[in-house]
Amino acid sequence: MQMMAFRPGWELERIVGAIFRTLGADVQHDVVIAGSQIDLLVRELTPSGSVVRIAVECKDYRRAVGVEIVNSFAALAILLKQRQLIDQAMLVARAGFTHHARSAAETHGITLLELADLLQRVSSKRQLVANEESVLDQEYEAAAHDPTRPKKLFVVMPFAPEFEDVYILGIREVAERLSLTVERADDIEHNENILETIQAGIRGADAIIADSSTANPNVFYEIGYAHGVDRHTILICRKGDHIPFDIQAKNLILYSSIVDLRERLGRRLRETLNL
Repeated sequence: MQMMAFRPGWELERIVGAIFRTLGADVQHDVVIAGSQIDLLVRELTPSGSVVRIAVECKDYRRAVGVEIVNSFAALAILLKQRQLIDQAMLVARAGFTHHARSAAETHGITLLELADLLQRVSSKRQLVANEESVLDQEYEAAAHDPTRPKKLFVVMPFAPEFEDVYILGIREVAERLSLTVERADDIEHNENILETIQAGIRGADAIIADSSTANPNVFYEIGYAHGVDRHTILICRKGDHIPFDIQAKNLILYSSIVDLRERLGRRLRETLNL
């Protein structure tokens, strides 16, 4: 029997989810909330009987998570809180967090936890955690073969603050309106395995959205990889930015504003994915 191929990062998500379940919480993995895929949605029951909904993102990096990741996650968490879809947001990392990341998390109200701290909470319940990990593996495999799962978009773009509105308002909210899931690669500077993560994300997506603004070489590599594995690729670029000759012939979406991008991207996604 062929073994199930798990995506990069699943090992950490699995053990974190198993720990929370062992501690009595309800845990769902790969949850789509307002168009974005969240690693884990944890529901904890408080002593007063109310339920706290926690969006948990897991970062299996070899280096400490930096401030860029915290700020990016905070932007999404704020929107989800404003819509009353979650109550709290949490980042869990295997290798910890930088000082600047911890300061930013405190400012934004994001909880930071290291895997070692979580493991300490269940030090006497390791077998229960292992049992829950097996259950989560089974759930992962079942979800991977679910024909009703939402179609998935993978976004490659410059990882910079100036593109946060493009991603959140111009892409993610369009995906939500069309009942699509959207993911983005992040923290190239701090994650030595980011290339594997990006390649897996591209292979697992139904379509790729690539922003070629600023002529970012990483983005061009990812566009080439997407074409190489025969994925639908929608190219977008800010008006006024230089468009390399290699992709000038492609049917780019040249956007002048977020509103312009939303309208044109929505039409293109409907055509590309037969929505």
